Amino acid sequence: MGLFSKRILAIPVALIMLLLMPLPVLAAEAKFTLSKSYYTVDDVYNGMDAVPFISNNRFYVPVRYTALVCGITQNNITWDNATQIVSLLADDGTEIRLQVGLKKIYVADMVTAMDVAPINVNGRVYLPIRYIAEALHRKVAWDASTMTVMVEMEDYLAGALEEIQSKKYDAAIELCDKLSEISPNSSSSLVIRGIAQYQQADYEGAVVSYDKAVQINPYNEWAYVCRAEARWPLYLTQTEEQIALNTIIEDVSKAIELTDDHMFYFRRAGLYNYSGEYDKAIDDCDKAISLNDQYQVAYYRRAIAYCLRDGNDAFITELTAILEKFPGDEWAARCMNLLDSGIKITLDVSDW
Repeated sequence: MGLFSKRILAIPVALIMLLLMPLPVLAAEAKFTLSKSYYTVDDVYNGMDAVPFISNNRFYVPVRYTALVCGITQNNITWDNATQIVSLLADDGTEIRLQVGLKKIYVADMVTAMDVAPINVNGRVYLPIRYIAEALHRKVAWDASTMTVMVEMEDYLAGALEEIQSKKYDAAIELCDKLSEISPNSSSSLVIRGIAQYQQADYEGAVVSYDKAVQINPYNEWAYVCRAEARWPLYLTQTEEQIALNTIIEDVSKAIELTDDHMFYFRRAGLYNYSGEYDKAIDDCDKAISLNDQYQVAYYRRAIAYCLRDGNDAFITELTAILEKFPGDEWAARCMNLLDSGIKITLDVSDW
């Protein structure tokens, strides 16, 4: 008996994410704008409890948020009210100290003069951003037209993706958590965190990460389709009706609603094949093919749907069409050879 598992047809969504996400354009820049009570990390808005201002032609930013975007965690930002000293501790152990009213910045054992002093305004310490940024080797730029200062950031998401590709999943999760602390409204950091958890077979943890990503940004199509994939093994192994198949289909349908992508139709077709809704599976494969007529796996999945609905004759018709479209296609040729030999083919649709 020949066994054709759909595992040969589909690449996990989590891995596709790694292939499709362009590393150079991930979070690598923070922006602070005059009088705005938020900062952005690659266009993701994050609230602040203080606003930048200009004094004597200098652009002042709250020290706490400057430190955050430069990679210093909340736990490593301390304030001594008695001495009016802010202490910052970088991951590499470098300590930076600033004192309100003192035109000096202490970086490790070095003392550097500044042309302005930190200011305490309503309990928030401010300083022109470049002093801390440059102490931590971050580039700073100024856009006078928008009254915005830009700060170079470590590319945490690119680093996390590289760690996943190297199968260093805990390291990837740590980087995603670091970005989430810097940019609490980053849905992408939670999606990539979920990918790392998925690769560890921590499907429940991945679902939690994707849930949070959806809550933060309900327009992130990848959060939905990745959540569907993480729910799938939980659905297959559950002993009670904890996860409904329709819930998984709804997630993929939401991704389709947000982004009319051929791959998402292909994914949903696999779920429809599993649920026995072959007409819907065929329609989704047709849609995927109409969007990308070189997407071979959609032809395979459609052939499976026809086989399950109408039998081997319909399967042969589809295989013949695949071989005409893609001469020498190994999967179609192998199926045809097995059919010609009289071997019964079992199509496994337990993996979409």
